[in-house]
Amino acid sequence: MDGLIVYSYNLLLMIKTKTVLVLGAGASYPYGLPLAKELRKQICFEFAPYFEKLLEGRERNEWRRKEQREHLQEFTKAFFKSSDRSIDVWLVKNPIFTQIGKQAISSMILNGEHKGDLREKAPHHDQDWYSYLWQRMTDEFTQPDDYKHFSENEVDFITFNYDRSLDQFLYESLTYAFYDVYSNTYKEIIEQLNKRRLIHVYGQIGPLEWQGSPNLPYGKDPNSVWPRFASHLKIIYEAEHTSEVEEARKLIQKAQRIFFLGFGFAKENLEILQIPNILESQKIYGTAFGLTSIEIAKISAPLKKQSYKPIIKPLNCLQLLREYL
Repeated sequence: MDGLIVYSYNLLLMIKTKTVLVLGAGASYPYGLPLAKELRKQICFEFAPYFEKLLEGRERNEWRRKEQREHLQEFTKAFFKSSDRSIDVWLVKNPIFTQIGKQAISSMILNGEHKGDLREKAPHHDQDWYSYLWQRMTDEFTQPDDYKHFSENEVDFITFNYDRSLDQFLYESLTYAFYDVYSNTYKEIIEQLNKRRLIHVYGQIGPLEWQGSPNLPYGKDPNSVWPRFASHLKIIYEAEHTSEVEEARKLIQKAQRIFFLGFGFAKENLEILQIPNILESQKIYGTAFGLTSIEIAKISAPLKKQSYKPIIKPLNCLQLLREYL
């Protein structure tokens, strides 16, 4: 039946092939987070009320309020009329708006986390690839201490997204799957999660409760918290020489296969990972949902090497993983 997912892949075992999943905005879309074009629209037309509430609560100087309102209007007008699809790329070209741009991004991403959800409650649950991946990684777990084997799955993640939906999903799933022993094994469960890498190339809107302090709980109403965490975000030129990017490149070099999920194959994102220069014999798979054959050919061209041909398909994330993972 359409819209109904039934997982019954009893013969599928833990993932032992070194695998890296590279995630773009489309990977978080099923869980209520915006795609680039939706984020653009939200920033242009929905961010202003958040900023106005911030001014009302924190800025008592009338002259400063007027100045910041004018800056807000200039920012939204300029981004709207630029016709640029990506706020990240636009901020690189217009660094005068970096601070307010980060505030706009963080408010809209937090709003997406707040309004979205996971598993069967996900806005697009028929595309719920998190749950499929979880089943692949844990279907063999039948005993109370099997959480100790979670990190034996050879899967790591490189995400270009600011949201924490995947981080939260993995944390909740592992802790509640072993709820009976959770209170006595909390540190060990967190260690299992941390042994698998989930790198946010451009940062994230704040650490979750199990990731550090000061933390920002998942699903928090953005009205009261978003300005404090905007500084956690990085735009392209700020991320280029970070330890996270260096580690991401090493993961790609060591991988046997790479899945690009919901990834737009933007030149700047490929370049920051030094793709295709660091590719050797890795098998490449990628989603190209909604794209034409000509557009897919253009995406595939930079990824081609003499030793392999990338598999880029007009599928969503769940469909690609079910076919090739």
